[in-house]
Amino acid sequence: MGLRHKSGPYAGRVQPAMNALSALIAAVCGAAIGTLFTVAHRAVAPFLGIEVPYGIVLGLASVIAFLVAMRLLWETRWPAVGGALGVIGAVAVLTFAGAGGSVVVAADGFGWTWLVAAPLAAAVVVAWPRRRVRSSPEGTEADDTMDGPGTLGHEPAEER
Repeated sequence: MGLRHKSGPYAGRVQPAMNALSALIAAVCGAAIGTLFTVAHRAVAPFLGIEVPYGIVLGLASVIAFLVAMRLLWETRWPAVGGALGVIGAVAVLTFAGAGGSVVVAADGFGWTWLVAAPLAAAVVVAWPRRRVRSSPEGTEADDTMDGPGTLGHEPAEER
């Protein structure tokens, strides 16, 4: 990423303002995903005589994929936290009864599954430990090269 400080207290890290902006944008996107799938969580389709709840399945898959992308794209956890808060906030707000007494999330199996599973999936993705990066013998990051082990100071097997 080109927004790294070259020196000072934030050397090598993304600027804190960019972290906050990324978290805010992720929260808006998370709220959109949470709203969309909270409305669609009850969708079912018949398959071999069984009603398949594809709304919940697609909703959970989308929430998990979105938050995993936030974790993988940024070195910091803040965008994933923002996205998770957006999803959880949308689910929570749409759980309450509206002005006319209508509800989007009913107190049945579908509603309780979505109400528990979406925030739980978000919390698990955000809390998942950061993957470790192995360093090469020369001190460079192994993941920074695309040429494989031959460029990390190791000989290919046919040259031994």
